[in-house]
Amino acid sequence: MKKNIKFIFWFYFSLFLLLIIHLVKFKVSDSSDLISNSYNPRLNSIEATIKRGTIYDRNGEALAYSEKISGDEKYIRNYNYPREFSHILGFISNGKSGVESKYNFYLESLHNELFQRINAVFNHSELTADSIVLTIDKDLQLEAYRLLEGKKGAVVALEPDTGKILSMVSYPDFDPENISQNWQELSEDEESPLINRASQGLYPPGSTFKIITAASAIENIDDIMSRRYNCKGEEYFDDKKIRCFNLKAHGNVNLTGAFAYSCNTFFSQLGNELGGEKLRLNAENALFNKDLGYELEYNKSSFALTKYSSQSEIVETSIGQGKTLATPLHMAMIAAAAGNNGIMMKPYVLDYVKTYNDKIKNQTVPVMQAKPFSPDTAYEITQMMEKVVEEGTGVQAKIKGVITAGKTGTAENSSGDDHAWFVGFAPADKPKICVCVILENAGSGSKAVPTAQKLMQRYLEKS
Repeated sequence: MKKNIKFIFWFYFSLFLLLIIHLVKFKVSDSSDLISNSYNPRLNSIEATIKRGTIYDRNGEALAYSEKISGDEKYIRNYNYPREFSHILGFISNGKSGVESKYNFYLESLHNELFQRINAVFNHSELTADSIVLTIDKDLQLEAYRLLEGKKGAVVALEPDTGKILSMVSYPDFDPENISQNWQELSEDEESPLINRASQGLYPPGSTFKIITAASAIENIDDIMSRRYNCKGEEYFDDKKIRCFNLKAHGNVNLTGAFAYSCNTFFSQLGNELGGEKLRLNAENALFNKDLGYELEYNKSSFALTKYSSQSEIVETSIGQGKTLATPLHMAMIAAAAGNNGIMMKPYVLDYVKTYNDKIKNQTVPVMQAKPFSPDTAYEITQMMEKVVEEGTGVQAKIKGVITAGKTGTAENSSGDDHAWFVGFAPADKPKICVCVILENAGSGSKAVPTAQKLMQRYLEKS
């Protein structure tokens, strides 16, 4: 009997404990997601009575705000730069997306709620939710949009040592103020304007992936920095022919020269020597096939090589082709890690939350997301990226008085013209900004360089 009583006691005690744990989890970690969920029926009633918080850029300029319609009690959402910020801010009609969705909990939360409600009764004041301040630089965002407008693609700019997103633009875009009226047209558009190409677009990375191949070679091949190779413009690997851009023969080159002039045959030779397993290890250290830690909508970059991969698959992958796919955000993070002593920071757009009476709370603290390169490897990659800008394929990225590092990429596209890539950062020795640009169907990677150069120069002139 005593044994049965003990069993029943511990059984019900365990159930009670599980219930407590579930309630704590619901309150601490799940409640904000449930409140933010666009399917939550309480949202409509809340939005009708509470003034949704304002969204500011890093310098305190309003990007999105709410106000009452004249003669009506309802609030409408206004955007000062609707198209320029469409993908990063998102929308609140037909569901929610972007910052409006992710930080809906803050934008509809009342600080000091009891006081505000009492004050509203006696003084007829508005119930004002918390506002949020982003890491986005409005001027840089507008410049990025101006440079990209009319060209299908994306731009990402971030701080290498913190992970702060300074700018994120995708084109084609949309107008969030008219999203309801244009929803069907936008959702059926073959150009996919609702997709944020900067964080959701998956592309072959082309020669920007040589950052990963070079890192793997530095860490796994003892004599790699002194090794020479005679490039003839093309080379066969089993049944796969690898060609350098425009069949250019680079002649006798070392790793630095091959990187600067983007020699495909050299890097295919490296990939063949390294093998699929070593390349996969370095790629996954750089977060291919893994979470980036970014809080808004994004897709994982993918890497398919294994130790059983064929030679043709390996040589294609080593130059950023084959089945490898990456987002511009991810490639910016990889380049930034090279300039940040091998440390990849977690990317973020929310700087802090600001209450109606200007108190600051929930400030984001920069954290490391991964360490894809050792400090020595990061140094060597940075040196090679400097050479790209100094005399290689990225000379258009030069900034007067500033040493700049970068890497171009031309990604073959089976359905049209090649995509143009560029990733780079400046100043090279202690970068303040890292930029990634992709232009769909633009041809060679050099086409993406001027956009990045102008953005880096603009930001450095301000800071």
